[in-house]
Amino acid sequence: MKSRPVAFCAMMAALSVVIMLTGGLVPVFTYCSPLISSLLLIPVLFEYGISKAWMVWFVTSVLSLLIGADKEAAFFYIFLGWYPALKPLVDRIPGKALQLIVKTIIFSAAVAAMYGLTCFVFRIGDILNSFSSSKWINIGFLAALVFVMLLYDMVLVRAAFIYRQRLLPVLSKTFKKKR
Repeated sequence: MKSRPVAFCAMMAALSVVIMLTGGLVPVFTYCSPLISSLLLIPVLFEYGISKAWMVWFVTSVLSLLIGADKEAAFFYIFLGWYPALKPLVDRIPGKALQLIVKTIIFSAAVAAMYGLTCFVFRIGDILNSFSSSKWINIGFLAALVFVMLLYDMVLVRAAFIYRQRLLPVLSKTFKKKR
């Protein structure tokens, strides 16, 4: 039954890419589509583990960058879409305060690296134009993005609970193997 994990992961990656392609349709989807797309790593994590979740993230990242219209959304997914695969490891850190500090450092570093590379290395014009001349507005925007990612961390907890407690029992009954 080695084809089942491959098919499942391929379907999750394909669905993630479709969601990422919506990032170019409506401007607010630039930030929504990568977060929604990375939620699809949760079923992969529960069904087949962290290594398969990283593979789905990688495939989705490459395809989103190659065929997606919104490169900022693709970069957002590349730099932050892997977080659901990393979250189980971060949640093993003892103490909620230390976990919060580590998550804030992870999100801040990822956001800084993403915008640093896109602005100063790749020189993507749309992203460069979106930044204000005031450094305080830019810092506020990046702080707000980190805050949104911390909220997203709480969404991941709820989404994992819903998948495990409500969706998984229904799916296991529906797709139960017939012997």
